[in-house]
Amino acid sequence: MIALAHYGLRPADVVAELQRREGLGGLEEKALRKAREREGRGE
Repeated sequence: MIALAHYGLRPADVVAELQRREGLGGLEEKALRKAREREGRGE
């Protein structure tokens, strides 16, 4: 909780990210992240 507060995050932010990642394998997530970086989105 302290680390979350330090980075300005709430527990709900963590839950939302986990829901977003549900069903994605590690390789799929990495490929998606690289594609976004190439597009300049960097999310």
